[in-house]
Amino acid sequence: MEINWNTRYNTGIQLIDEQHKELFRIVELLRRSVQEGAERKVVEALLADLVASSERHFATEESYMSKFGYPDFMQHVSEHASMLTSLHELLVRFQESHQALALMVPTFMEGWLKHHISDGDFGFVTFLKARNLA
Repeated sequence: MEINWNTRYNTGIQLIDEQHKELFRIVELLRRSVQEGAERKVVEALLADLVASSERHFATEESYMSKFGYPDFMQHVSEHASMLTSLHELLVRFQESHQALALMVPTFMEGWLKHHISDGDFGFVTFLKARNLA
């Protein structure tokens, strides 16, 4: 099953939407690479790219939230930190034993992305719209 971006995840904040799309793209490439039996170094590079892209994206979101005084800022930062810890652990575990773990990452990421955008990011968008900032 493909892991694709869906317009229902549009936040209306162009940079954040572009970064979300990029995360979905990387996760789909990762899923496809694992499914097609890509070389370990290809999968590891995609995992590393996913970690780096997630770090950039979270920094962007946190910058916006801080700038506009989002009241749930610390909760959102905590979710980001937890996710980054999980991603770093997955990358290390993959480097140690790559086969079984690689199969889990795309499914894990797809579920997390969908949940985080729908439940977490839209809270910030609602906050911005209520203050006519979006």
